[in-house]
Amino acid sequence: MQTLTNEELESKIKEFIETAEKFDERYRHKIFEVLLAEYLSSLKAPERVAQEAEITIPAPVQQTPSKFVIPIDVRAFLQQYGIPEDKIQNIFVIDGENIRPTYHIKTTAKSEAQIQVALLTALENALRPGGRFEFSMEAVRQRCKDEVVYDAKNFSAHFKNNIGLFKSLKDEEHVELSPDGKAELADAILAITE
Repeated sequence: MQTLTNEELESKIKEFIETAEKFDERYRHKIFEVLLAEYLSSLKAPERVAQEAEITIPAPVQQTPSKFVIPIDVRAFLQQYGIPEDKIQNIFVIDGENIRPTYHIKTTAKSEAQIQVALLTALENALRPGGRFEFSMEAVRQRCKDEVVYDAKNFSAHFKNNIGLFKSLKDEEHVELSPDGKAELADAILAITE
């Protein structure tokens, strides 16, 4: 801080008091404080003022994709059916907890395509933290529409005709794959990744 003599400081304070007295009494005290604070801050060494005025903007954080760890149930499934783990990256884009399907159903038979969509949706759900090999019928219906394999007239019938692939169709929000369903899922993975 720049050194001041007592006389210089007293002179400035008197000047600030005189300036403040030109205003309404209710504002005088605040005006005096502001003038004094401004004056004292201007006395700081230029490099210190520059340091205090410098706004440090943190460097942008590099968003590196989170390393995805395949859940143990999915790893066990892949190992059981001899499917390499890298096949997962062929059918899904995974970034942290975000999972997006990239597969394209190759079969033209809508009945088979709808079942494949359901099985792959169950796999996608199993990849999520705490997920299970299950799907919602409504989510599969929408996916089938998106993939242009939706057979509105026979949608439910295709699932009933393949009831052995599922533990039950009673709870349409949580249709879980049976052991046969997992075997069929393994075939579906191989079919769409080859």
